[in-house]
Amino acid sequence: MKKDNWVQVIITLLVSIAVFVITLIVLHWTLGVAVLLSLGCYVSLSFLFIPVSRIGGVNIEHLKNSAEIMTLLEEGEKDLASIKKIAGASKDNRVKAQALDLYQEGEKITGYIKKNPAKAVMARRFFHYYLDKANDILTKYHNLISAGIETERLESLTEKTLSAMKSIVRGMTLQFSRLISSEVIDIEADVKLLESTLKMEDS
Repeated sequence: MKKDNWVQVIITLLVSIAVFVITLIVLHWTLGVAVLLSLGCYVSLSFLFIPVSRIGGVNIEHLKNSAEIMTLLEEGEKDLASIKKIAGASKDNRVKAQALDLYQEGEKITGYIKKNPAKAVMARRFFHYYLDKANDILTKYHNLISAGIETERLESLTEKTLSAMKSIVRGMTLQFSRLISSEVIDIEADVKLLESTLKMEDS
C-alpha cells in the first residue's frame, strides 16, 4: 500500500474512534448509536478518500478504458520528455530543430487527448508507434553520437535520422487530423443548419 493510502487509513480510523468516544463518553449516547455513527463515519471517509482518475481536470472514471487511457498518457509523457531532452542536448542544429518539431506536434496531440480523453483509444497508433519509435530512433542516434561514431558515417546516420523524424511528424499530423475530423464535421453541420435557418428567416 502506498504511503498516502496508509495516511488516509490512519486518519479515517482516528476520526472514527474520536466520533465513537465523543458520542459514547461525552454525549452519553448508547453503545449501539455510538458504534453505528463511528462505522458510518469510517465508511463515508473511506469513500471520500477513493482516488478519482482525472486527466486535465476531466473525470475519466466513467470511461471503460480509463486504465488504458492513463497508461497511454503516462508513457506518452515519458517519451515526450525524453525527446525534448535529446533535442536540447543535440549539437546538430538540424536534428535539434526536427526533434523540437516532433516534440511540439506530440505535445499538441497529447494536449488534445487530455481535453478529450474518450478519443485516446483512437490515438493508440500515435502513442504505441509514432512517439515510441521517435524516442527510440533519437535515443539510439544520441547514444551513437555520444560514443563518437566514425566521422564518415556520421552524415549518413544524421540524414537517415532526419528523414525518419520527418516521416514521423507527417504521420502525427495525419493522426491529429483524424482525431479532430468528427469535430470539423460537427462544425460544418452547424454552419449548414445556421445558413438554412437564416434563409428561412429572410423568406
